[in-house]
Amino acid sequence: MAQVWGLDVEQVRALAREMDREAEGIDQTLSRLTGTLGNTQWTGPDATQFRDEWQGAHSTALRRVASALRETAQAARANADAQERASQ
Repeated sequence: MAQVWGLDVEQVRALAREMDREAEGIDQTLSRLTGTLGNTQWTGPDATQFRDEWQGAHSTALRRVASALRETAQAARANADAQERASQ
């Protein structure tokens, strides 16, 4: 018996929309936290190190996650589009 491959176009598109929403949520969280950190009264070497790590490693990691979600959402949409074309 042959195996059939495919996907539910609407479910995959819904998944892509959810990934985009979550990426936007990460962007908003990053913005809020960066703003809060910028408005926090904190001086000294620990503050400098913390801010440097936030701006360097941590915020960069969050941006990468948001970007990966968007890229994955785009790939999901492309797969849904390809399935839709194949099914016509």
